[in-house]
Amino acid sequence: MRIFDDRRMKHLFCGLLGWLMLGHPGMSCAEQHEHAQGKAVYDDNCAHCHGYEGDGQGYAFENVFPKPRDFTSGMFKIRTTPTGEEPTLEDLYNIISRGMPGTTMPAWEKVLTEEQRREVSIYLERYYREDEDEEDEEDEEDEEDEEDEEDEEDEEDEEDEEDEEDEAIIGPLLIPESPPSTPESIALGRELTLKVECDKCHGKEGRADGPSALELKDDWNEMPIRPADWTVPWRFGGGNQPEDLFRTVRTGLNGTPMPSFAEDLSEEETWNVVHYIRSLAQGTEPEVKRTLVSTKTESPLTLEFDDSRWDSAREFYVPFSGQLVLQERLFQPAVHSMRFKSLYSETEIAFRIQWNDPSSSEHKEFGGKDEMTIQFPAQYRDGEREIPYFLMGRPGRSVNLWLWSDEQGKTIDAKASRLGEWTLQEEQSLQSSIRHINGQYTLIIKRERVNGHKGSIQFHPQRTIIPLAFSAVEGSSSEGGTRRGVTTWYKLLLEQPVGMQVYVVPVILFMIILGLEVLLMIHLRRKDK
Repeated sequence: MRIFDDRRMKHLFCGLLGWLMLGHPGMSCAEQHEHAQGKAVYDDNCAHCHGYEGDGQGYAFENVFPKPRDFTSGMFKIRTTPTGEEPTLEDLYNIISRGMPGTTMPAWEKVLTEEQRREVSIYLERYYREDEDEEDEEDEEDEEDEEDEEDEEDEEDEEDEEDEEDEAIIGPLLIPESPPSTPESIALGRELTLKVECDKCHGKEGRADGPSALELKDDWNEMPIRPADWTVPWRFGGGNQPEDLFRTVRTGLNGTPMPSFAEDLSEEETWNVVHYIRSLAQGTEPEVKRTLVSTKTESPLTLEFDDSRWDSAREFYVPFSGQLVLQERLFQPAVHSMRFKSLYSETEIAFRIQWNDPSSSEHKEFGGKDEMTIQFPAQYRDGEREIPYFLMGRPGRSVNLWLWSDEQGKTIDAKASRLGEWTLQEEQSLQSSIRHINGQYTLIIKRERVNGHKGSIQFHPQRTIIPLAFSAVEGSSSEGGTRRGVTTWYKLLLEQPVGMQVYVVPVILFMIILGLEVLLMIHLRRKDK
């Protein structure tokens, strides 16, 4: 009789377990199949950063900034749902497809098929919905106990609450059509950003240099997080189209200090703010040109920031990449780009570099320092193909550095043959001036074109093309040494003045050709007669 009871209990237990598994809404055969397909895509492409458990603790966690999203928290920045709510499946699909510019999250639209992207979107929900389902079950049990005790007393209150809940149900944000941007709407938008105190984080000129910019942390890992720099909209994580900015202002960014302004701004006012933000810079990243042109001037060069000759000099956009080759790598440099101009005269050459940085002093609390470096080959002959390694050279092929740092308080002439390590030149002849206003550094460096110093680049009159590269360090982001933004080699072209012969010779050639054609026509007519 005892054996029978044991067997019956085993069958009963197995039957109950099977009923629970089949009855669980997340365990249907169809959904198991969808999860299996989504899991395969996720494990192959996403887990390296986001972790196999979706907790954001993949093996790349330590090396990326901002940190990978923790899906188990249910907090997602880019959504069309209200603040604090989870994204829709379409929200997940869109961010997977488009990626998040300015982060290490790439766009998967051209890598994964639409089916794969939708499958992995469904799979992602599992990470935060399972925890929710467990919490909901516990809440339901508690509610049932309370309802049994207080059913008769709270009938009318429950009805009122149901009515309120029905009224409070809000679906995904419906984005109206954008009105045209006008000077008036842009001006109103600027006023509104000050009214709702956007400048506390984004700064008065939108360069992410507000007084709170270096104090912000995310809700996932309590890690530092930076506000968006409005002057580089091609790096906006949620996109830079008017509809994208409208959504961000209305819904906020979950898990970050960026709140929703839906209660502070009307729809019309929100569009004004959008128009102002979009007026600060062009929407697409500027073209990168590998040849940087230095403009010739006849008068002596100065270190004055308001020298009008800088207005006529050609400006070039130079992006930085993280240093990924050597140990102590940096995947996302804080200084993401700079603007370059150059002037030269018969005897001198000058460079002006501008880059955004949230602070010129507070970073010292983080133990860091700001740097901007121009790099040249220490020895270079015209037409030489072999140039030093772009990461500050190597032994036997050194580079000449023009290095400004706030630690030195000036620009120094140095020599290097290894990244992050340099020695001062015996003779110093660089002159420079630096200023930091509204989150932007402006650095001007000048020197004699030819100074004869050993190990320093020489700009001889007959030399018109010279290799140069750049690197930058932002002190408040724990950068320094090999952890820095870098570029490969560019070419500096000393623009040659255009003489009158450039205009006269084409005219003379045109007149000669025209005269020959007239003579040919006269000859042919006489021949016909």
